[in-house]
Amino acid sequence: MKKSAKHDKRHDVALRRIQRIFPQVTEITDATAPLLVNVTEADCKGAVKSDPEHCAMAVAVRRQKVADGAIIGVAYSWLIRGTKAIRFKTSEAVGREITSFDRHDDFAAGVNYRLGPVSPANRLGAGKVHKGPHNSHATPLTQKVHRTARIRELWPREKF
Repeated sequence: MKKSAKHDKRHDVALRRIQRIFPQVTEITDATAPLLVNVTEADCKGAVKSDPEHCAMAVAVRRQKVADGAIIGVAYSWLIRGTKAIRFKTSEAVGREITSFDRHDDFAAGVNYRLGPVSPANRLGAGKVHKGPHNSHATPLTQKVHRTARIRELWPREKF
């Protein structure tokens, strides 16, 4: 039996990862609208370095009662509302503040930090389109991934 597009492998892996931290979550989805979050000095003081669930953004989200919990990552962030987890695209400004906070314990308080919607091509369940040479005998290109040092890992590196 073929799985529907909404329940592909990425969807299942993401749900299992979220459930490790928030076991009550039964449904995950991608955001279609942006969210603006105001981070105060008190949020920064109550935050924990290198901890995606307790960083200044996560504390601010809970304080503003936008969500019951949050996992804030450099690329994507998850907000938990009851049994539902919503994935947002983390803006560059928030990513830079996360890097600063994880390295130097310094998250600049400010208004309107943005968590954006996930683009349709990157949504869970969206089919992957592989662009490349049409020659089936061509060697596939491998892309080197740069990982920024000394900042949080959203998910520990392990096999599922």
